[in-house]
Amino acid sequence: MMESQDLIGALVRLGFSEYEAKAYIGLLRENPITGYQLAKLSGVPRSMVYEVLSKLVARGAAMTLRKQGSVLYAPVAASELLGQLQREHEGLVTSLQDRLASLNSVSDLDYVWNIEGHENIMAKAEEMIGRAGERVYLSLLPEIFPSLQTMLAQAIGRGVRVVVYSTRKLDLPGGRMVVTPSPGEAQEQVEGLWLILAIDGQEVLIGEMLTDNRARASWTGSPLFVFVTEHHMRTDPYLPQILSLLGDQALQVIREEDRELFARALESHVHG
Repeated sequence: MMESQDLIGALVRLGFSEYEAKAYIGLLRENPITGYQLAKLSGVPRSMVYEVLSKLVARGAAMTLRKQGSVLYAPVAASELLGQLQREHEGLVTSLQDRLASLNSVSDLDYVWNIEGHENIMAKAEEMIGRAGERVYLSLLPEIFPSLQTMLAQAIGRGVRVVVYSTRKLDLPGGRMVVTPSPGEAQEQVEGLWLILAIDGQEVLIGEMLTDNRARASWTGSPLFVFVTEHHMRTDPYLPQILSLLGDQALQVIREEDRELFARALESHVHG
């Protein structure tokens, strides 16, 4: 029964009414049958079953057969119906692309837009990587990498420069992998941050996990915001090495009021 409800829900999302979905599933299970028999089998009210069947026939989901004075009904094969629906939806999407694009007003990309939910954030990240034409800079936790690995590989295949920063080495053939501080240190520095993505110097997406385990991200095309984010990802990994080379001279280079910002690195490389 649960399986039937899932199938009904899926057909409804494809544009069937609930009764049409129930009737079509009933026809798949037993055919050819009369409208009366289908009403008993599917749960569609007898008063509505013939109207529902007429709609299924009209949309190409069912067929009729006259036999010994009765009208019998049978379903169009599921593979044929789904192929038809797929072609219809693809055609509709194609026709809408240009029509809706012509209605779209130019957004102010300097705004910062919020995206809620882990799946929605990952979908946005995939879409951005899929559009990248020149370069991708991505900083993320290791457990997030598998979800984006395929899109990153495809970007590398298109000739896009891909640089990934994470807390351990990841499998990225053709791309550049930069290992950043350990998870503990990173978590203390930026609580809840798990993804930073910048593409082509034009867009940036920053994802964070809130205290109630909700995922939220900010996206923007602001040139200044993108520049600062990309600059941060490209330069920060070098800081520990630079301080290590400076040794005690680091204290002379870094002003006293700024030393708190470098406290951890100074502690490790100057006094270590």
